[in-house]
Amino acid sequence: MSTEPSYVGSPTNVPGANTFDWLFSNPFETESEFAPLKQRVPRIDENAPIFVDHATDRALTFSRLRDDALALAGGLHALGLDPETLQSLPPTPSCPRPEVAPVVLVQLPNCLPFATALLGTLAAGLTVTLASPGLTATELAWVVKNSRPRVIITAKSSLETVQQALENQDDPAYVKEAHVYTVDVAQDLYPLGAADNGAEDWRTLISPDRALKTAHKFAPEAAATRTAVILWSSGTSGRSKGVLLSHNALNFSVASLWHDADFYGGRHQRWLGYVPFYHVFGLSNSFLMAICAGATVYTMPAFKLDAVLAAIPRRQITYLHMAPPVAVMLAKSPVVEPYLRRDANGRNAFSSVVAGVTGGAPLGHEIVVQVHARLGFLVRMGYGMSEACSVTVQSGLDEQAMRAYKNDTGRPHWGVELMIATAAADATPAVSKDATTHATTIATKATPFGTPGEILIRSAALLSAYIPSQGLYAAGSAPDMSVTMDALTHDGWLRTGDVGTLDPDGTLCITDRIKELIKVRAFQVAPAELEALLCSSDDVADAGVVGVHDKSEATEWPRAYVVARDPSKTDKELHALAQQLKTHVESHTARYKWLVGGIVFVKQIPKSPSGKILRRVMRDGGVQGLEVALYQRKKRNHKL
Repeated sequence: MSTEPSYVGSPTNVPGANTFDWLFSNPFETESEFAPLKQRVPRIDENAPIFVDHATDRALTFSRLRDDALALAGGLHALGLDPETLQSLPPTPSCPRPEVAPVVLVQLPNCLPFATALLGTLAAGLTVTLASPGLTATELAWVVKNSRPRVIITAKSSLETVQQALENQDDPAYVKEAHVYTVDVAQDLYPLGAADNGAEDWRTLISPDRALKTAHKFAPEAAATRTAVILWSSGTSGRSKGVLLSHNALNFSVASLWHDADFYGGRHQRWLGYVPFYHVFGLSNSFLMAICAGATVYTMPAFKLDAVLAAIPRRQITYLHMAPPVAVMLAKSPVVEPYLRRDANGRNAFSSVVAGVTGGAPLGHEIVVQVHARLGFLVRMGYGMSEACSVTVQSGLDEQAMRAYKNDTGRPHWGVELMIATAAADATPAVSKDATTHATTIATKATPFGTPGEILIRSAALLSAYIPSQGLYAAGSAPDMSVTMDALTHDGWLRTGDVGTLDPDGTLCITDRIKELIKVRAFQVAPAELEALLCSSDDVADAGVVGVHDKSEATEWPRAYVVARDPSKTDKELHALAQQLKTHVESHTARYKWLVGGIVFVKQIPKSPSGKILRRVMRDGGVQGLEVALYQRKKRNHKL
């Protein structure tokens, strides 16, 4: 085994700019460090369709998207949102001065209004936070409390949830001043027609008379400190954490992805936009990249297998973005069969597809082999996270490349550094006299190549910080930056919580996970959140939650181990309690957090002497009890 330290990568960066300006500057038109000759993209035509509503063919062209975003930016300024009113946070190892402008919350499925709302906020120099339309009022209230959005743009179907989330805030003055606008996703004909639903209609924000002539400018160096987007990432400590990503982080992420886009080959790119744009995978790999590359993205508000299969030949899709369960369907579902028939020229419905990429959760290599054998294209694994954007990807487009894969996630993208840390990197840092920072004298060191350890990442795409534990605008105390400082080493490496190995050629293999997040498809579920919810029941004495892997759907499901408060309950009574807890969880959480893995009633939850739940003992079958299935597994209906 090699004794060389397991480190790969070469740090680099992109010029600093407002992300809006960078996206519309044709950054891949001329040869550069991140756009080598083979990756050059011809200047994008002003009338080129960038986002097209797949159901209706309504299109947002390059120029219309830019112009409407500038008009919406003017509307936000007219509401009194000043991009120079910045909330500054203490320095972190990845950012000398994280700054947040007034926040706009966009809570929409993939649709044309999403594009204009997000880009308009960036053009205004403001900060946009993205949230799933599937959040409950309790979950959304947490997002609102921590980010304090001045403007909320949500789906009309989510308006009641937004109102309940606002009612749950403890600052009446803030709630009174918050502006809420709605999008009727099913009926809105944007960009056709005009606003017709009164003052709440989001299109009242778009007025050519108020349009900015150019996006809000700031110094190039400010691109690395000003927050462009706040994403929400679940943590092992419970509720979701707001991840601050700077303008520079977004620009670098897109440049890094395009540098390694071996599927391009000079072809005009046509993609299906069903991976949620509010998720880092869909945001960076599809939404932002499409504008720079002049690609056409056919938006879909949700994934339906039959609709996707029909769309691929109709739209002549060139590259497929997917979560692992979609790859499983492509490999195994009988619904795919009619699309495999070849015409006289030997082409079938998938002949336009050069390759695909999957991320968000692991995918077995056997599924990759099955998709290639059945459909004729290669699905490559990628690795990334909200805190670091895209990190690695497998390369190659043919069977020979596939045979070389070894359950790995590829090599690091351009400008991304990877290290496999020794135990020294996991040592608890000493706390300095300044309570907002951590200091350590322990050098971050790498294991030898091929030796497992924690995966560390460093690049210009790293988060600037997490939102402090008290929220962005908590008064009366210094921002608590401990969560951020625990996630970053003193020399700027992000601790991923994943265990893996690096080969000398830079190939990353993920072997385990230190962190305890449950990956339900591309979503993250924090066990601590569900445990707290279960323990809030008067009938529960204790609870522990783990993920159980479902190979047939290439995902994990949450499973709860529960200690009933009354140990004398009969099996029948425990079954009844399980149904009560099922309803309790469903009423307080998004669907992907439901206990599809069932409930196991046990006598006690295994814990360490310090009280930490020993989840591995539960995952490995070390705790036995009465198992109750809460959901009857139906035959796949091809809808996620």
